[in-house]
Amino acid sequence: MQRLRSAIRPFIGSGTYYKGALAVMLPVTVQQLVNNLFNVMDNLMVGALDVQGLAMSAVTVANRPVMIFNGFIFGMVGAGGLLISQYYGARDHKACQGIFWTQMALALLNATLFFVLLFGAPEAIMRIYVTDPKTIALGVSYMRVISFSYFPAAISSVCIFSLRSLGQNRASMMVSLVSMAVNALCNFGLIFGHFGLPRLGVAGAAWGTLIARLFEMSFYLLLMMRRRMYFTLEPAACIRMDKRVRRQYASKAMPLIVNELLYSLGLNIFFWCYARMDEASLPALSIAEICMQISAVIIMGNSSAISVAIGTALGAGELDKARDHCKKLFLLTFVIGLVSTTICCLLALVLPSLYNLSGDLRSIATRISCVMAMFAPINFLYAFCFFVLRAGGDTRNASLLDSGFLWLVPVPACILMALLIPGQISLMLTVVIVQVLSNLRIVPALLVVRKGTWLRNLTLPKP
Repeated sequence: MQRLRSAIRPFIGSGTYYKGALAVMLPVTVQQLVNNLFNVMDNLMVGALDVQGLAMSAVTVANRPVMIFNGFIFGMVGAGGLLISQYYGARDHKACQGIFWTQMALALLNATLFFVLLFGAPEAIMRIYVTDPKTIALGVSYMRVISFSYFPAAISSVCIFSLRSLGQNRASMMVSLVSMAVNALCNFGLIFGHFGLPRLGVAGAAWGTLIARLFEMSFYLLLMMRRRMYFTLEPAACIRMDKRVRRQYASKAMPLIVNELLYSLGLNIFFWCYARMDEASLPALSIAEICMQISAVIIMGNSSAISVAIGTALGAGELDKARDHCKKLFLLTFVIGLVSTTICCLLALVLPSLYNLSGDLRSIATRISCVMAMFAPINFLYAFCFFVLRAGGDTRNASLLDSGFLWLVPVPACILMALLIPGQISLMLTVVIVQVLSNLRIVPALLVVRKGTWLRNLTLPKP
């Protein structure tokens, strides 16, 4: 018993320590939850338009490209965040400013590419996933409007993630809350024709999201113009950035961007396979994904605590302190994962009943949600390992474990089930198999973190 206590003691922090960690996590969690509620509100209100769920399927499919868009953004700001966190710890504001505006330029370039694709060829994108003409027509009307929202979303995302890498999350949380209220009011008015506004149906949901995103972007631009945030309105900073920092960013960003693009593409392939197996059940799958977003939200909050605690310690050259943070946050992550499972299961019992859908679709949504929720603790521990590696700049191992494993094991298995044995295996069983295979990566992830390759101070010049 004494040996067990000695072994566990390094993983347990003080109440003050966990209070500090939660102070970083909670604003990010709330803010990320609010961001995800944009899609929830769209789905809830659009779901009321028809019992068959055609409108809901259209919005779900039309929003699939945003996963790839966010994948690029997440990889880009992931690299920027780990460097900003370390240079912030080293008190190098010039480097932080240069990295910030480099990310902004890349994000706007990414938004331009997606705008051209979504606005120019929405029907072709819809046909990748679904075949029903009504669903495609509804999705096209939504996609043409939502394509404009990629620009303000790009600007806001860079600001949010950059501030998050410094542990400055409260302002972002508040603006997200207000943006959600704006989105809800605009959706209610434009989808159903209230407040004297035109009844636009599915397109109204896209207009509501666009207006809310513009509001959110305006807030961050105003802060930068008035110099009320750490990063200021100085686009030329990306040109004046030190060559060493630029090379550093490129070397860290490229693996993470490729990783996130491959990972988000893999998730889209899962969705494509599910649609081939049972297109009529896509509304149920959409509800299940919404139920599981609570896990993704909490994971993002947890990742912020990991990035700030470990990144700043590494940047200050305190490697032992960074290792200590890793141990204490590991136990906290596992406990939060167990709590997340409970929350997601409860949500799976309640959320489907809020939708204007058939009883069969609600039942499928509940069962798929509960299956996914059972894997939440493992998902949390894997995410912990990924963000620890990323905080230390070990992007190679992070990418191999993330997209590398995804494309090596679960993606081929899912494609085989969809193409070789269509109709012979249920959607439910497919989801279970994909979840089991995906979560096998926790074993190599824990081994790599224990090895300690991530314990590096990136702010020091190479000898």
